[in-house]
Amino acid sequence: MKIYIDTNIYLDYLLERRNKYGKDLSRPAFEVFKRAAACEFHIILSYHLLNELHANIKESDTYMLLKFLKKKLILIEDEQGYKGDEKHAVLAKKAGADLIVTRDKKHFCDFSTKAVLPEEL
Repeated sequence: MKIYIDTNIYLDYLLERRNKYGKDLSRPAFEVFKRAAACEFHIILSYHLLNELHANIKESDTYMLLKFLKKKLILIEDEQGYKGDEKHAVLAKKAGADLIVTRDKKHFCDFSTKAVLPEEL
């Protein structure tokens, strides 16, 4: 199975984020990465995602995670003419993703690739 993980999931893990009610968002994100490392699925990674990620966090802070996942990553080229979550959806479809893992499912409801929360994976 191939999954496209939205930027917010990486940030949940790397920044150890919690939602407004105090619920830990980092643990479910970590579980997704751990399952990928255990050969359950491959992660599609785009330059668009990396650019968004590095706009919010230093590249050095992502190094260990990406190194940990290296054998499970599929790096794809960007598509021109799209922005934000629309671009993520187009890239996921182009790469043949089975699912998009995100905290913003409503942003992906108009696209053919199904969006799920990390807890639903």
